[in-house]
Amino acid sequence: MTIQNQYSMPIQWEFLISKLKSSVTVVDATSPELPLIYVNEHFTTLTGYSLEESIGQNCRFLQGRDTLPETVTKIREALREQKSIKIDILNYTKSGHKFWNELNIDPIFNDEGECLFFVGIQYDISERKYAEEQLRMAANMAELNSRGQLEFIGKLNHELRTPLNGIMGMIELVGMEETSNEQKEYLELARQSGEALLNIVNKSLDMAKLGRGKMKVEQIEFQPSKLIQQIIKTHELAAIQKQICLVCHVDLEVPEVLVGDPLRLRQVLDNLINNAIKFTEQGEVHIQLDVEETLEDVTTLVFSIQDTGIGIPQDQMNQLFEAFTQTDVSHARRFGGSGLGLTICKELLELMHGEITVESQEGQGTQFQVTVPLKRQPVMPSMGHVG
Repeated sequence: MTIQNQYSMPIQWEFLISKLKSSVTVVDATSPELPLIYVNEHFTTLTGYSLEESIGQNCRFLQGRDTLPETVTKIREALREQKSIKIDILNYTKSGHKFWNELNIDPIFNDEGECLFFVGIQYDISERKYAEEQLRMAANMAELNSRGQLEFIGKLNHELRTPLNGIMGMIELVGMEETSNEQKEYLELARQSGEALLNIVNKSLDMAKLGRGKMKVEQIEFQPSKLIQQIIKTHELAAIQKQICLVCHVDLEVPEVLVGDPLRLRQVLDNLINNAIKFTEQGEVHIQLDVEETLEDVTTLVFSIQDTGIGIPQDQMNQLFEAFTQTDVSHARRFGGSGLGLTICKELLELMHGEITVESQEGQGTQFQVTVPLKRQPVMPSMGHVG
């Protein structure tokens, strides 16, 4: 086939197509069998079938045992409806080797609208498909391993918690007896170590529950202002011991009663306030409770915890909510901690449809903001007096 171009030079389209690095086929659309009437050199190289073996054949000779019937059906529907289609199909070479084929088919119409040909362009995408399969397998294995590890952690920590509680109980009982100052000091160190270990075990259990989707949140009535006051009281001693001011302000617009999970909310706030005190050597820790938004039946509260502590380097902010990470190894040695607290906070807040954000400047302090939507108590209509 030769066509004159605008410069009066003959263009041999068949010669050009034959040299393309893509596999090109042409099918006779006017014949019910849809036979191949042209294949280029790359097609024969890709499939192993010669020109003579291919011409006159329907392309189904490239299909095999593992070719998906649904894929074949989609191709047939496109041909029947004379529409373009792009689809991946598993084909077979003449020697029986599988290869993934990215198939692009377009109908060619004459001036009268009659479909004369289907032109197919094929690409061997076997390497890409293999890489995708390896990634899928790796992801599945990682998920299975992760689930197995979480199951193991959950069972192990359940086994650890029982004897730990027993040890803590024995320490309390011994502390009630007459002991010397030195013995009291040893018992206090044992108690602190036991509490630290029990805290790690409890956090690990929470992580295991969250990872397996076993953690549930409640919807019960509670008083936000009272909750924050109770939380502050539990941290007052730690602040006094470090000579840090613990300041709290509650917006007067905060409803008296809301509906949510006070236990999980307290767990989040306890962790954040504990961290604020732990990482602050001087100055203050300021807790603020405000109303961010009030809709028909939901009030969104914002809890801000701001400290004047060591701050967080900007290049480590992205790792802050990852499990078992701390911003600095020296901080882990100096201040302690498992690196699980913030991860659990984030996961719990997601369960409560809330979020946690952080702003920090190294050497000047950190501010965490917890935003959580809580349902409001329905107002009972007044019945008035019956007379």
